[in-house]
Amino acid sequence: MNQQRLWIALLAILTLGIAGLAQQDVLDAETILDRVNAAWQGDSFHGIMALDIVLGGQTKSHKLEVWTLGEELALIRVLEPEIDLNSGYLQLGDDLWYYSPMVGSIKLPTVALGDALFGAGPSLEDLSHGTLSDDYETAVKIIETDGVSQYFLTLVPHPDAPVVYGKLEITVSADYVMEKLIYYDQRETVVQTATFTDIVDVGDRRFATTITIEDAYGDQTIERIESPQFDLELNALFFSLETFEAWGDD
Repeated sequence: MNQQRLWIALLAILTLGIAGLAQQDVLDAETILDRVNAAWQGDSFHGIMALDIVLGGQTKSHKLEVWTLGEELALIRVLEPEIDLNSGYLQLGDDLWYYSPMVGSIKLPTVALGDALFGAGPSLEDLSHGTLSDDYETAVKIIETDGVSQYFLTLVPHPDAPVVYGKLEITVSADYVMEKLIYYDQRETVVQTATFTDIVDVGDRRFATTITIEDAYGDQTIERIESPQFDLELNALFFSLETFEAWGDD
């Protein structure tokens, strides 16, 4: 298993409404992305993720169980394939660990936490909490697709901004669900596209449960979120390497 690519894809998951749009309702990009991100914010989260990684025409499938508590604690347990059962990842603040029943725990470099949304791109949290105005020139307009109104955001980095992409284009629904995110390089060539589908409502949250990420070579990462739960009673002590060790002893 490509552990780095798997972790990058997982961090994608660790991301309301108005009925229609009129021209005077156009919000700024930071507010829109704040509302998109709000669907994933909660005291805690638990869910199952089915993950298919397609490289060079070959598909590797994984199933994972994910828990988070606040913004500092996350635990990801591999359920499938069987060879990797009970391995996984643990985030404790800025510390990131990989655990395998065969080799034990391995501390990973802190830089891995910065890969965030779909690889080297900015995360939704980055885009919606203060860095937007510092790093990007933004434009928002309303478009219609098949008679449905959407927000269309264009983000172009300032010349001295510490970002790797030349432009981002983001499509968001009228009720603040992310629909598409397109990355361009400095020559304005598309290098990566993320499409968000299979929208569900969980309480007052509305979000996509399938995310398909495709690069310029046709390789894909497809994430499907199953049985999402928010605001559970979780003990911070659960987020530990000892939890992995207990699973490995079962």
